[in-house]
Amino acid sequence: MFRAVFLDLDDTLFDRTAAVRRWAAATLPALDEADEHWLLACDARGRRPRLELATDLVARFALTARPEEIASAFPLQLASHVEREPGVREHIARLAIQTRVAVVTNGSGAAQRMKLRRLGLDQLVHAVFISGELGIAKPAPEIFRNALRWSGQAAADCLFVGDDPVNDIAPAAALGLVTAWRERDAWPSQLAPPTHRLASIEALAQVCA
Repeated sequence: MFRAVFLDLDDTLFDRTAAVRRWAAATLPALDEADEHWLLACDARGRRPRLELATDLVARFALTARPEEIASAFPLQLASHVEREPGVREHIARLAIQTRVAVVTNGSGAAQRMKLRRLGLDQLVHAVFISGELGIAKPAPEIFRNALRWSGQAAADCLFVGDDPVNDIAPAAALGLVTAWRERDAWPSQLAPPTHRLASIEALAQVCA
């Protein structure tokens, strides 16, 4: 059992792509399959700067709102469409009984905390480190160091779980943490592989046994 487990949020503890689809269906006019495919490609699983995405949305859908307004509203709107994946809350609840658990995530404080509430995790995890509140974003090592200092544990005794090879797994491994990659896309061939691969969060039970 690890002495502490650090968890990414988006696309690790919930399916962000599914949330984007729900947001688009509720927000964009006359969305068809081609539009949805275009949107998901432009969004690039959240890696695209929001203002760039908003500018493209205005152009494609002839939206009347300014790109700045759309970009500002998007994080909380998306958070309102987050839904639980089966078994995630129950597994994190069991894990939090056994060891210290923290969320380490990029994003705005208000949006990320809303996501945690919708997932039923806000009262289960023991600490939350959010880039928008700290002024430090992954892959910067200092946000990982903040979590390590909070835990009071050596990096080798802690596990980091995330979906992003570049922003999550590589910097955590560079600091000596054990890593578990929540598989969503293909693993980049130029990066050293993670310690563990997870097809689902429930698979953490075996990694943390």
